[in-house]
Amino acid sequence: MKKKLRLICLAPALLALAACGPEQDRVRFEGKLENITNADFFVYSEDGAFDGVDTIHIEDGKFVYERKIDSPILLTLLYPNYTQSYVIAEPGQTVKMKGDASKIGEAQITGTEQNELLTEFRQKHVSDPENNRRMAAAQFIRDHATTLAAVAVYRMYFADKNTPDPTAALQLLDVLKKAQPKERAVDYLDNFFRPVFENGVGQTIPDFSAETLDGRTVSAADYRGKRLLVACLGSWQPSCRSFMLQLRKRLAKSQTRWECIIVSMDVDREVLRSQLKNDSISFPVICDRKAFESPLVKQLGLHYVPSLMLVDEKGKILQRDVEKIDDAQLD
Repeated sequence: MKKKLRLICLAPALLALAACGPEQDRVRFEGKLENITNADFFVYSEDGAFDGVDTIHIEDGKFVYERKIDSPILLTLLYPNYTQSYVIAEPGQTVKMKGDASKIGEAQITGTEQNELLTEFRQKHVSDPENNRRMAAAQFIRDHATTLAAVAVYRMYFADKNTPDPTAALQLLDVLKKAQPKERAVDYLDNFFRPVFENGVGQTIPDFSAETLDGRTVSAADYRGKRLLVACLGSWQPSCRSFMLQLRKRLAKSQTRWECIIVSMDVDREVLRSQLKNDSISFPVICDRKAFESPLVKQLGLHYVPSLMLVDEKGKILQRDVEKIDDAQLD
């Protein structure tokens, strides 16, 4: 009887604790979603503010998530339908989500000034044509450049390898970099996307020079007047073998002559040589064993394995980061 009484007396204390905000070194994210009962979605930091991926469980349409953080960070939410949204997490604050699960991208996220600012932007422009939303996003970034909300909007509309306007994306990245020079989320965007946009479609491939596996030196100048494929591969990625097989079949049927060089992400050259021999691949191969830290890889902004960059006779980049051979414009 005493144990039961003790539990009953403790219940109000637990309720009171739940009603309080999180501790000063934690953020709480809670929500209520309609038209969903039980499901999971994921939360993570794309810029490395913390490692791994956390799972948030929805029970009867409700969820509560807490994480220890020491500074404001940008969280990415990945839903069961594979759509994404962003939340700004701040130590000692509670962020709340409310909305319809079938329109999760339009959910209202409140609790902090920046999340409310971001929600207002999303809801205001949700029905706008894509070009109008992009222009509004650019203005939002300029107006709120010192905030993580601006970083979130940049991610939503400009942090895309296929952005239609790499020049505008670079200009806005410069705005963020100037406004937040020490912000981790901005540093990540700058390091990852700047070389992608500087070598975007329509840009000229930069001058490069690198040594191949057989000791030769190849450079961008060697391919002036020729059509060039830069294939980013790695023997550790199983799909690379079928990727190259499909590429060779397409090249054999193509009416256009293409030169090809392979930039390998391998760190073991002997394993690489063995696979090249087994697959009868005779294209020049660059492998400095530095993988994604390779100066050439960073210079060209190569991030996807396998992928292709297509360059015309004048050195103009026609396509980049092509991950499916069927999407490559080889004819």
